[in-house]
Amino acid sequence: MARLRYPLVLFDAGDTLVAPRESFGAVYARVLGALGVTLLASDLERGLRLCWAEMNRAIEPGVDRYAMDGGGENAYWLRFVAGTLARTPGAPRDEAFAASALAPLREAFRDPASWRIFDDVVPVLSALREAGARLAIVSNWDSGLPALVDRLGLASWFDTIVVSHLEGMEKPRPELFLRAVARLGGSPGEALHVGDVPELDGAGATAAGIASVIVDRRSRLSVEQAALADLSTVPGIARDGGI
Repeated sequence: MARLRYPLVLFDAGDTLVAPRESFGAVYARVLGALGVTLLASDLERGLRLCWAEMNRAIEPGVDRYAMDGGGENAYWLRFVAGTLARTPGAPRDEAFAASALAPLREAFRDPASWRIFDDVVPVLSALREAGARLAIVSNWDSGLPALVDRLGLASWFDTIVVSHLEGMEKPRPELFLRAVARLGGSPGEALHVGDVPELDGAGATAAGIASVIVDRRSRLSVEQAALADLSTVPGIARDGGI
């Protein structure tokens, strides 16, 4: 078997391996509808994106968002649900309703039926495995990611799953990437990271001394950023380098 230039390959999760089957606003509309509140998915999508952007601005890069105020994941997601409703026309503003919606919303996003695996993922993981690569996920996500990956049938492909909240830090902290490399039993110079956000995936991997490529499945980035359209060339990059 030919030696791989990068025998350790790390992947981000969202928009790299998996994506929601429908918009987040559509999930909210479905769940809230079951609670007796009818809202437009487009309005909810706009509200949650405004809330996400505002909450992100309050978080120092690399800090675990779920541990900031000591309330953990439920407290963070309750603030997010309440903030989304506050920014959605016609939505209930009382915190009691937000609290009642929290559990069914969280369960909806834990449901594997809410997510799809990109068509190229399993063939690429299979090719990497056949070539002898060791694989990891490195993701900014809450503690539900390992169970979701398992329910989606992807867990068997990965030697380790490194989740920001379980590690107490987020990308772009280089330590998150280095922990994955250590758990794969290698060194940073042997590793390639594949993710979709240059500021998190590219910057964090580079700071850790790890090579990286960016996949841009939604054509959001400029041509100058030289992103991949999909994962199809990743096995060749792992084999030959040539980033």
